[in-house]
Amino acid sequence: MQEVRYLNLEYLLLRVYDIFSGVDAGNIPGWIASLAGIIVITGIILTLILLALIVYANIRLVQVQHEGYQRFEEKLRSAQTQGTKNIGKNERWERIILLADSPSQSDWRRAILEADIMLGDVLDNQGYAGPVVGDQLKMANPLQMTTLDLAWKAHKMRNDIAHEGEVLQLTERDVRATIDYYRRVFEEFLAI
Repeated sequence: MQEVRYLNLEYLLLRVYDIFSGVDAGNIPGWIASLAGIIVITGIILTLILLALIVYANIRLVQVQHEGYQRFEEKLRSAQTQGTKNIGKNERWERIILLADSPSQSDWRRAILEADIMLGDVLDNQGYAGPVVGDQLKMANPLQMTTLDLAWKAHKMRNDIAHEGEVLQLTERDVRATIDYYRRVFEEFLAI
């Protein structure tokens, strides 16, 4: 038997056309024609409803995004009115930095755990509800929190430390990267 190495679409379309061109509209039962009409009308109505929902969702998304930017600008203005000498001076953060700069791995672990607790407090102040940081991060909107991925990476390292304890061998590079992730999140929310 010879292999078919091509598909003759012209032939297939011609066969389909021959089948449908031989059907006389007068031979179709009335109930099939009315059912087809109902299906078409229902499809049009559903399309219009879904189109309206899509437009509404886009409008709401823009509104929520705009509200988030307004809140951020208000916090930025309030921080600027307090004076520049208070910006960047956070004793809690300074203590975390000192722990991270220590040569001891136990201090590195404490620094990451303390930074995660501080992250929970910052998220709580921003209105993200949840009993633990993971739940708060799940509630966060990536459009309103640009450092959400960094917060998740940092929180994952905290979870590794909390679950594996002393077994987890930290490198200075891991600690510096994790603390940097926390720093960038805190800077976004003007916490440090």
